Amino acid sequence: MRNLFVVGSSIQPRSGKFTYSAVRSKFSAEERFRQTIFTVNSIRAAFPEAKVVIVDSSEDYAEYMQTLWHIKNVDFIPLRDLSEEAYEIVNTHENKSLCESLLLNTYFKTHKPEMKEYDFIFKATGRYFYYDFNNLLLTEENKDKIFFKRPLNFEWNEAWNYNFIDRREAQNNNRLHQYCTVLYGFGSQHLEKFIDMNDATVHLLQQPLMHHYDIETLSYYFTRAYEDKIIEVDWKVSGWDGTSGRFMYY
Repeated sequence: MRNLFVVGSSIQPRSGKFTYSAVRSKFSAEERFRQTIFTVNSIRAAFPEAKVVIVDSSEDYAEYMQTLWHIKNVDFIPLRDLSEEAYEIVNTHENKSLCESLLLNTYFKTHKPEMKEYDFIFKATGRYFYYDFNNLLLTEENKDKIFFKRPLNFEWNEAWNYNFIDRREAQNNNRLHQYCTVLYGFGSQHLEKFIDMNDATVHLLQQPLMHHYDIETLSYYFTRAYEDKIIEVDWKVSGWDGTSGRFMYY
């Protein structure tokens, strides 16, 4: 199988804040670059022949590009080279989920033909480490499937004001479900679906009354239409949350 990993990255974020954090990064650019190298190594350990593309929103990226391009099957693509408008929004908008969706879609739309040459496409996140992949799932029979880690779920809290994605009646429970978006994958035939979902996410999060929504809840909500195609997996992810510095394990 031919596999492509698209790594969303911001090694050198601008100063500023997010809706949930007073800073955009707890770490220096040097540390974020070091973490990104570990991300690439963890992917290559599981998939030595996979193509890895890092789409990064940094302004001064020459050093990162030069270093990463020495690694086999790894490309570094500056977001600024794809779209000046997307580059500015990703570096300044306070909703991180909007920034993530726009960065990904900018690459998806500009590189759609070559992406469709792969059997499976994975979205990964820079600075996280991936392991316990079940490569046996990536078969000819599963090329029409979508892979997410098993959903997180929480007791519903009315204070969240998440009415838009309220599926409690359909679920017959009082839970909120989310898909962890630091890693997911899909057969390349589903690329258009993910472009549409990213477009919808960006559009929604630009609305004043929707700023508090996030990519995790929206990803679960938007993929219910394709539920029969989804395989929920036990892939493991760990790394440091960029804004708080906490070590996370998914």
